[in-house]
Amino acid sequence: MSTVLPASIAELPLLQGRNPLARRIETRHGFPILPGRFPVVGHMPAIAVDELGLLREGRRRFGSLFFWSHGVDAWQLVYASNESFSLFKSKALDSSYLTERGVGHLFGQTMMAHDGASHRRLRTAMNGPFSPKGLDAAEVGAIIATSVERKVRSWVGRRDVPLLRESRELALEVMFKITGVEDDELSEWRHNYEDLMLVVLNLPFDVPGSPRRRGLRARAWLDARIGRILADVRARGEEKGLLPALLEARDEDGEPLSEQDLVGNLRLLLLAGHETSASTMAWCVAHLAESPAIWRALREEASSAADLPRSPADLRRFPFAEAVFREALRLHPPVAHDARRAVADFELEGRTVPAGTIVGIPLILLSRDPELYPDPDSYRPERWLGRKEALSPLEIAQFGGGAHFCLGYHFAWMEIVQFLVALGRLLPASGPRLQNGFPASRYLPVHRPAAGTRVRFDG
Repeated sequence: MSTVLPASIAELPLLQGRNPLARRIETRHGFPILPGRFPVVGHMPAIAVDELGLLREGRRRFGSLFFWSHGVDAWQLVYASNESFSLFKSKALDSSYLTERGVGHLFGQTMMAHDGASHRRLRTAMNGPFSPKGLDAAEVGAIIATSVERKVRSWVGRRDVPLLRESRELALEVMFKITGVEDDELSEWRHNYEDLMLVVLNLPFDVPGSPRRRGLRARAWLDARIGRILADVRARGEEKGLLPALLEARDEDGEPLSEQDLVGNLRLLLLAGHETSASTMAWCVAHLAESPAIWRALREEASSAADLPRSPADLRRFPFAEAVFREALRLHPPVAHDARRAVADFELEGRTVPAGTIVGIPLILLSRDPELYPDPDSYRPERWLGRKEALSPLEIAQFGGGAHFCLGYHFAWMEIVQFLVALGRLLPASGPRLQNGFPASRYLPVHRPAAGTRVRFDG
C-alpha cells in the first residue's frame, strides 16, 4: 500500500525538495534564480522530486530564461523554450564542461565531451559497430533475446517483483554479455558502477569513504577490468562480436581508436546502456499496468509471432511494441536535461549570455510540447502508429548526445522492443499489476520510476 499525504502537507516546501528559508528572488548575470535552493546541493532535491514541475513553474514565473543550481558553483541557465534544441548546433556553445569537475570523471574521455573534429573522429570510428548493420553482424540481437526471455520467464507467476531493480539487472546483464564479462563477476561490476555514479554529486571533499573517493576508486577498477577484457579479445583473435568490431574500427584517417578512447567510451556505454534502458523498460511496464487496452494490443501483436525478433529488420514486424517504447521514452526521457557551455558572449532572446555560462536544454519539457504532441501528458502509443515522417532530432536525443543522438540508440531500441515482445508472449493474459500505485518520478541518476515500485505477474 502506498501512503498519500494530504495536499496541504504534500505541498510543504521541504517535501517538494525546496528550502523554505530561500524565498527571495535573486539574480545572476541579470537573470532570475529559482527560489528554494539549499546550501551545497542547490536545487538538486527539488529536481529529484519533480524536475518537470520545477521547469514549468520557472517558465510560468520568469519566462524562458532562469538559473538553477546543481551544487557548489554548478550553475545552469535554463532555456525553457521550444527553441532551445537549436543550441545543440550553435557554435557559440560546446561540451567542454563535461571534462571538468565531477562529471569529467564520467565523460572526460568520451565522445560526449568532444566537439568538432575530435568528436567526428570518435564518431566515425564507432558508428559502424553500433549501426543496425553492425549490431546484426555482431549477432547482438540473439544475445539480448536470450537474456530478455530468461528474465521475463522468471517473473511469470510472481506476486512481488521490484520493477526497477529487476530491469536494471536485466539491462546490466545484457551489456555485460555483449562485452564478455563473466557471470561470477556481475555483482562486483554492479557495485562499482553504483559507486562510480557518486562522482556526479561533485562534493568538494576527498577523504577516505567520501563519495568522491569511492567514485574514483570505482572508476579505476572499471577501467582496469575493461582494459583486461580488451586485451583478452585481442589475444584470442576473435572475429565476431561488438568488441572485435570496435578494435577493428577506423576513423576518417584510417587510424584505430586509442586504448584510452576505447576504455573511456566503453565505460560510459556500459553505464549509460544499462541505466537508461532499465529506466525505459520499467516505465513501459508501469504504463502497461495502468492501461489494460494497451496491454491487450501489445499481447495480441506479440503472440502472433513465432519468436522474439533477433535483428533490426525483425523489429519492424512489431510496430505496436515499438510505439509502446517510443511513447514511454517521450514522456520519461532517460536524459531529461542536457547542457552546453558558452565559449563566448552571445545573444539569446535579445539578452547577453556571458562566456562560460552553462546553458541547460530541458529535453523533458520539449518532449511534452503540446504543439508537437497533442495531449502531451497522456500516454498514447497510438500517436506513433502509421507515422510516415522520419524521427525528428528531438526524438532520437532522449538517451543523450544532443543533436547527434546517443551512440547506443539502436541497441536500446532493439533491447526494449525485444523486452516488450517477450512480455506480451510470456506473461499471463491479465498482464502486469502495480502493487503500490503508479510510480512517483525520480530523476537521479536518470529519470526513472521510484526504486520501490513493485509489480505482480501472477495472473
